[in-house]
Amino acid sequence: MMKNFRTIPALLIMGLISVTSCKKDDDNNNNDNVIPPYEVPTTYNFSGANYLSSTQRVKMGVELNSYLGTGNNATVTAAKANDYFNNTNAPFADATLNTSGVTLAQKTADPTVFTTYFTQQASNSLQNGVAATNGTAGFYMSGTTKRLVGPTGMEANQGVAKGMMGALYFKEAMTLLTSVPSADNNTVTNGSTAMQRAWDEAFGYLGVPANYDPEATYPNTDPNRPLLWGGYLAERGKTIEAGKVIFNAFLKGRAAIGAKDYTVVNAQITIIQEKWEQLVAAAALAYVTIPTASTSVNDLAVQFHALSEGYGFLSCFKYRPAKSKLSAENYTALQTIINTNFYTLVNEAGFAKLVQAQTILKTTYSLN
Repeated sequence: MMKNFRTIPALLIMGLISVTSCKKDDDNNNNDNVIPPYEVPTTYNFSGANYLSSTQRVKMGVELNSYLGTGNNATVTAAKANDYFNNTNAPFADATLNTSGVTLAQKTADPTVFTTYFTQQASNSLQNGVAATNGTAGFYMSGTTKRLVGPTGMEANQGVAKGMMGALYFKEAMTLLTSVPSADNNTVTNGSTAMQRAWDEAFGYLGVPANYDPEATYPNTDPNRPLLWGGYLAERGKTIEAGKVIFNAFLKGRAAIGAKDYTVVNAQITIIQEKWEQLVAAAALAYVTIPTASTSVNDLAVQFHALSEGYGFLSCFKYRPAKSKLSAENYTALQTIINTNFYTLVNEAGFAKLVQAQTILKTTYSLN
């Protein structure tokens, strides 16, 4: 447990993570402007915390992605995919999701982008027994792994999976966190204030359990394993300590909200937004780099799978926070690159466009 260090002599404070006091000249202010000592827990088990709706949407996304992925070997339909998207006709294996009153469509930006992917994946699945070529949907094999791609080499199901990680989960978390400083933190309803509810909902979109351990390896059989962004904290965010930094900032910020320590709250918002965006960049960098590796050359199944994931992650930058390090010019450049026909990208001399994307991501986000 981490305690407020305000009573420690000034010279001892250096090098320590402290919980500091602040003043806030608005309706959220303490009557005497004094921040009481408070502790930061090691798990997200705060009194009144409720992030069920965001957790349900994460689980819905996992089931939708799983369904679309079956198009490799079976026929999928846009109608069924839209049932998952809109929570109609009880599509979910987790029956509690069917009666939740929550949908993916409610919070997903640019929904027609995703319904178009559904139609494309349904069409592609009719070709899952045909060898793909430039301009024709079909499959490629890498060893025993089968990949279903569209006419330009893109896996539509990855466009959904990774694209929705941006257009729903990342977008909502960034928006909610941005709204926190202006939210009411005095009126308690059902055990929490509006500020606490916004913070909790943003945490839910991270897709990790309340007792998340950034150092743990979670097996796929663990029902409480991290999902979607939670999984990528380890898969692509290990070297930048994304899991540790983001989870600890969520804990510290939520504790600070309870104590009305708004200087600390605002600092944690910045930490989460910057590190989560860097995680987006780290994932995107990996997937625009894999196709250029010597072990991937001429393995179109591997190259196109990576580019399909990269396509989705690069789309996440559309929803980056206002203080993003990515310039509008470089965002446009990245979108232009990844929207190029994949056959063209992997056959370009020296992978010029993909190397350009790598350089932008490395330089902007201090990645290796």
